[in-house]
Amino acid sequence: MPTWPGLVEIPTLPPGQFPLFTSVRTTASDYKNAKIGTFNVALEQALAPDWSLYLDFTWAKGVDLSQFLNINSPGRGAPFSPQLNDVFVHTSLAHSLYYGTTFGVRKRFSDGYQLEANYLLSNDKDTDSSERDPFTDRSFDLPLSELDRLYAPSDRDSRHKFNMFANGSLPWQLQGNARIQARTAQPITPAGATADQRNSARKDNEFFTFDWRITRPFRFGAAYQIIPSFEMFNTFNNANNINPLVTPPVVNFDGFLRLGVGDPRQVQLSVKFLF
Repeated sequence: MPTWPGLVEIPTLPPGQFPLFTSVRTTASDYKNAKIGTFNVALEQALAPDWSLYLDFTWAKGVDLSQFLNINSPGRGAPFSPQLNDVFVHTSLAHSLYYGTTFGVRKRFSDGYQLEANYLLSNDKDTDSSERDPFTDRSFDLPLSELDRLYAPSDRDSRHKFNMFANGSLPWQLQGNARIQARTAQPITPAGATADQRNSARKDNEFFTFDWRITRPFRFGAAYQIIPSFEMFNTFNNANNINPLVTPPVVNFDGFLRLGVGDPRQVQLSVKFLF
């Protein structure tokens, strides 16, 4: 057996004690599974043959949502220091409320084309949006009795969204389709903000894209087709930033696998053979 000189004997700690700066992660004894209540109502009214207007309202209330709190933070008096460093407790103290109304117009396929456009006006609020991040306490070290002060727009909140798509026949036997997607920026907490200013600013991540495609089928006999396609994505080359205003962290838990500037303008040529 190999031997190693200069080994340091680490004394065993008495029962019930931890090495200095040990972190603990646990789940609250009164933890509850999240509950979501949702209500939806929709109305569609015909305007003319193949044309209609529609209205859709959605309300969703979430309670007992996950919230990670560092009970041993300096703002809470660090009751377990110096023996313990972070003491993160997985609680179910957060809650949320979402409501949104969609206004739309729809043209069913007829006369060689169809289209649909809709606009969503919504409000998405919660007391904590970090249910995916077990390493960050975003509660500003508030006492548990004051966590409702964090109630503000959620990280996901985007007040205005617009979508439109159309497809149909064009001259010279061409087939075309187009799509527009747009949404306003999401919230961010300014540097140096207090608990009452949570998510009171907006990121630089508003989104707009115009995508389109043109195809032209060429038939050979009764069973064969060659269909070349020309497509363009993000036609106006919008930046569509994915990152927030602050430097993005190395580890990201907000649901995005990418950070930085979005996809640039792209062109794609392809050929499809049907038989």
